[in-house]
Amino acid sequence: MLKNLASSAHELDEWLHQHVGRAYVAILTWGLVASMIGSVTTLGHELSAGEGGLTPLVVLVFQAGLLVNQLAQWHELRERRRQRRGTTTAAVELTRKP
Repeated sequence: MLKNLASSAHELDEWLHQHVGRAYVAILTWGLVASMIGSVTTLGHELSAGEGGLTPLVVLVFQAGLLVNQLAQWHELRERRRQRRGTTTAAVELTRKP
């Protein structure tokens, strides 16, 4: 069941990358940043109230890891597009030469 769920999630992610593109990545990134801001606010409230704040801190660290992963995926998407454009440009140049 987990294998099917992971496979379906991968297919959906690929479809969204292909059909929505950079907007999909941007929406995920900004949503994650907004969530991190909320976690920082919660952490600040808990610390000012004299509570431990360990849970919001752990959540914030986890979200930072997700943000790094998201930015790496964005970079990978940009590199794939650059490579495709480079390949397309090279193909056009080859067809123009006599």
